[in-house]
Amino acid sequence: MKGVESVRRGCEATNASQMSRACRRHFKMGVYLAVLLVGTATCAASSGPGIGLKIGAQTLTDPVSLDKTTRARIDLEIASPLLLDDHLDFAFSLGGLSLGDYEDYYADDVDGTFIEEYYSDDLSVFDIRFAVRLYPLGDQSRLRPYVGAGLGYFWLHDWWEYEYAETFEDPHFPGTYHTIVDEDEGGDTIADGIFPFVLAGLAVPLGHHGELMFEFQYDFEKEDSGFDVGGPIYMLGGRVRF
Repeated sequence: MKGVESVRRGCEATNASQMSRACRRHFKMGVYLAVLLVGTATCAASSGPGIGLKIGAQTLTDPVSLDKTTRARIDLEIASPLLLDDHLDFAFSLGGLSLGDYEDYYADDVDGTFIEEYYSDDLSVFDIRFAVRLYPLGDQSRLRPYVGAGLGYFWLHDWWEYEYAETFEDPHFPGTYHTIVDEDEGGDTIADGIFPFVLAGLAVPLGHHGELMFEFQYDFEKEDSGFDVGGPIYMLGGRVRF
């Protein structure tokens, strides 16, 4: 029996008694390690202040173009500590999305002068939000479903370019043409205002400080100057609480 390794038990022993004691020690060590790993994986997440990043998609209620009804969105969130036995927190977020580029071209011949006009608009929506969130299960559950509501302020911004060109024949040199081009560009806020929103989601703890977030929001009355950029938002993200 001397120097024999047990393939089944993973032990080396010089006699039956030593083999039994060694295996019991290995078994206990394995149990302690398993308990430690399970405890680490199932510990409750921190309830302190947090910072998170969420990405997702928003479907616009009244899009600028019917070809671009759903757009990608990104949000940065700062959360307060969980209060009232983990039943309540407050969140401030900054986010936005691009509505895409829109181009228009016009050309006409007026009294022998060929006129061209080119318009380009790059539209984006930025908003800030303040929300109150309620966690019905509080500190009684590792999973944290929540509902909430809040107010936000949005800006619809247009980065635009404009080009005007005239092409005409030189009156002194027939067959020779000249083109005069005028270009301009700039940025304007074409709509802005306050809007209400509601939300619901689920926070899943990852270790002691991390959280995986699944969230749905709906923006109401997010409109101004004939533009409506409200609608449902579907988000996935992560948050770290300290």
